[in-house]
Amino acid sequence: MALYVFGDIHGPTEIGKLTPRKFPAEPTLTEEDYVVVCGDFGFPFLPTDVLDEEKIPFDLPFARRQAVQNRRAYAKWVDWLAQRPYQILFVDGNHDNHAFWNAQPVEVWNGGMINRLPDAPNVIHLRRGEYYTIAGKTFWAMGGASSIDREYRIEGYSWWPQELLSLQEMEHGLQTLETHGNQVDYIFTHTLPRVLIPIYFGRYSFRENDPVSGYLDEVYRRGKGLKQWYCGHMHADIAKEGYRLTVLYEDCAEIS
Repeated sequence: MALYVFGDIHGPTEIGKLTPRKFPAEPTLTEEDYVVVCGDFGFPFLPTDVLDEEKIPFDLPFARRQAVQNRRAYAKWVDWLAQRPYQILFVDGNHDNHAFWNAQPVEVWNGGMINRLPDAPNVIHLRRGEYYTIAGKTFWAMGGASSIDREYRIEGYSWWPQELLSLQEMEHGLQTLETHGNQVDYIFTHTLPRVLIPIYFGRYSFRENDPVSGYLDEVYRRGKGLKQWYCGHMHADIAKEGYRLTVLYEDCAEIS
């Protein structure tokens, strides 16, 4: 089993990171392998992405032409994803359609709860606070983060308040870890713990005000046996020895 971890791909905008041109190992992957995206997966993003083109309404708060173009790009790339022999896993980021994923059926997979993308069942949403065992390795997942650009977005179309964790999701995540003695090999999140932001970025960041990062401080404190934590969100590639956390954007990391 090989498992490759990526940062944000933002739907069709940066899906090229997963193609052979930028990911040379991609053609060698089999049904035993996995690709993980640490949030801002973006398939789907606009609510109209999953509508038949003729059913896209005209009374949208943005140009219908944009919705049609996005729908065509979604269909093209989801068809490509569905043809991959491996499984594509992701945690949700702040730029994901939370209303869509919250409405999908839930099933148990490798010990934790997931959703599948109906148009590509090998695309798997790792639900918030869930714990998985894959090929003898353990993983804890938590999506969510705060959007710094939400004032420029439209609620229900390009921004969803569910980007932030609910109290129930926070409690569930900690309880899941406690059930496993706070022992976990790898963690996948969208953002990183607040305590590490100035260490990794060397300056005060507005993202330090993200309540999801504040919550992740407690997860970072509790985690026992943690080999590595992977996240995206910051649009940077940074790893620092001794902190067991890698921020990904253009790079990918391999867990073998």
